[in-house]
Amino acid sequence: MSLYMVQRCLFDHLRRLEAAGDGPKPDLVVEGYDLTPEEEKALLAPDIGAIYAMGVHPVILNGFCRALGYKRADYRPLLEQSGAVPERKKTRWQK
Repeated sequence: MSLYMVQRCLFDHLRRLEAAGDGPKPDLVVEGYDLTPEEEKALLAPDIGAIYAMGVHPVILNGFCRALGYKRADYRPLLEQSGAVPERKKTRWQK
């Protein structure tokens, strides 16, 4: 797995969307990136939980989710279902 390649693919996709402006939105392209079959599958699905579990930077992931039309409240459960979100611990003053 190459986290850099996954992030580069997403970053390039976001730049293509930016360049498209109000025109037709380009599809995500995975050709030309050194990705494993699992990474390609997660990116093309798009499986937000799997992408998050790979360790993609939160800013890139947020931009990708927003480009897909998700609001933060919409994709947060997908992150929690991935199993990669640490459980929130209560502080000593919370009972």
